[in-house]
Amino acid sequence: MKRGYLIMGLFLSTLLTTTISCNSNDRVYPEEEVNFTIVQTTDIHGMIFPYNFITDKEENTSMAHVSSYLKQLKNEGKTILLLDDGDSLQGQPTVYYYNFVSTNEPHIWSEVLNYMHYDAVCIGNHDIEAGHNVYDKMAKELKAPLISANLIDENTKNPYFKPYAVIEKNGVKIAVLGLIEPAIDRQLPKVLYEGLAAEDMVESAKKWVKIIKDKEKPDMLIGLFHSGANYTDDKERYKNENASQLVAEEVDGFDIVLVGHDHQGWSGLGYDEITKQKNKEVKSPSGKIVPIYGGVNAARYIVSIDVSMKYDKDNKLWNAELKGELVDPSKFEADKEFLYKFSDAKKNIEKWVGRDIGNLNTKLVSDEAVFGDSYFLSFIHNLQFTIAEKELSEKADISFAAPLSKDAVLNNGIIKVKDMFNLYPYENFFYIMRLTGKQIKDAMEYSYGRWFNTMNDINDHIIAFKKDLNGELIFNNRYNSYDTVTPIYNYESSAGLNYTIDVTKPNGEKVIIESLSDGRAFELDKEYKVAINSYRGSGGGGHLIQGAGIDLKTLQNMDLVLKSTDKDLRYYIINWFEEQNNAVTVEKLNNWKAVPENYVEAAKKKDYKLLYPYN
Repeated sequence: MKRGYLIMGLFLSTLLTTTISCNSNDRVYPEEEVNFTIVQTTDIHGMIFPYNFITDKEENTSMAHVSSYLKQLKNEGKTILLLDDGDSLQGQPTVYYYNFVSTNEPHIWSEVLNYMHYDAVCIGNHDIEAGHNVYDKMAKELKAPLISANLIDENTKNPYFKPYAVIEKNGVKIAVLGLIEPAIDRQLPKVLYEGLAAEDMVESAKKWVKIIKDKEKPDMLIGLFHSGANYTDDKERYKNENASQLVAEEVDGFDIVLVGHDHQGWSGLGYDEITKQKNKEVKSPSGKIVPIYGGVNAARYIVSIDVSMKYDKDNKLWNAELKGELVDPSKFEADKEFLYKFSDAKKNIEKWVGRDIGNLNTKLVSDEAVFGDSYFLSFIHNLQFTIAEKELSEKADISFAAPLSKDAVLNNGIIKVKDMFNLYPYENFFYIMRLTGKQIKDAMEYSYGRWFNTMNDINDHIIAFKKDLNGELIFNNRYNSYDTVTPIYNYESSAGLNYTIDVTKPNGEKVIIESLSDGRAFELDKEYKVAINSYRGSGGGGHLIQGAGIDLKTLQNMDLVLKSTDKDLRYYIINWFEEQNNAVTVEKLNNWKAVPENYVEAAKKKDYKLLYPYN
């Protein structure tokens, strides 16, 4: 069993017999039964090789393993409809190298998709995060269409990429409609998708299903959505980030919906995250069962659906049988031909990530940052102050930062390029924003209100954990720990301020700011220069929108951004390390703490075991 990636009850085959209405009278349909297999990959995040360039360890899943599975299907005589659901241009140094370093060569991801003969590819939010130059280049290099109906040109209002693909397999005409999760407008800086906008998925699906049905008259319609299946955790239905099930329930016409983005693994039937009820049927407005499938990130599990179709001439409809499962590619050996094909690329990436860039005297671990002031975030905060002054010629008053991974470790000793992907996993740009003291205070209250529980006594939890309808903590089999109210990458702390967090106070009253760290008084009505990454500065996590009450359009237009870098933070961190003449020793800022300290220490011992049971 792979630690942290077991999804209980999902890896059984599901069998569904259905009818697919056909609205074409002029086509000649096959007399015999038609068979083909749908295979979906999603959220690969650069896991092309069976090797993790960050940890320097071999892996037993990768696109090379997927390639072996596809060859087995072909050897069995199966026809394959091969689809990818996005989020591949961020994660491993593999793709970063081709995004931003080796930019004059064909992108390795385009080359992989072409080599494996993909039929259609949906774009994901982390693909957009790579920027126009990268995804525009990929769209030109791909032989398969790059699709997304709801990512539109702001001027023409037309889809920026192709909205859908039409593919024929053994005489069956299949339309594949692509949709991207629309929350990119509060997750990513506008510079990354200048001139583009994301529409609501339900509204876009209603429009394009009608166009597809009228114009293309397909025998089967597949939704290829880079969006999670479950929308129940979100209060807003409009522009919901995880709206795939919502689309299936509100838009007639889909025969299958394939999902990504949530990294959860879906085996054909709905799943209610709140009640934990599995095998809940998802039905369209007309009552048709719409199976929902979705793989797990980094090629850990992929979707495989055997489709058998027989045309009923009398009733003018297809009778279809779908037998789907989540396949574990680690059961297959990595494809040697695949590895040979891309061996030169692997050597180039290994050489780049293995380059020495500095030396560190202090071990940095992100688990410390989950419970209070830490060496880990002190290092990030100080780097942000330095980058603000050195690269943007602005002296920031305050820094906002969060641990972007709950398990990050940067060991002391020689630091290499690959270590920066562990320290800072995402390609965030860097902003200097002007915020009032009140906006800063409100954003901090929002952060700590979702981070820390309100403790009534010393036996309470300090971490705000999710609870089910019975008030019990929710154990997550996939991560082998208990779910928190907000992801740990939203545990935003501040530097440049001296403050305490009273965990016995209600939300909105937890933060007590004493002064700025340089001794100046902190004033609610005064404006300050804040060092912040682009995810948070664009509204990601809700700190500036729900917390500080800043309008999303204001953030999108970057009205509060004084200056921005034109490269991601990791780029500047690498450069900073290379400029140091001596080994780096990190000092803890000691600018904040949670109180009462006896409550905090007692709860930390208990909650650490819930978050890190494997340590």
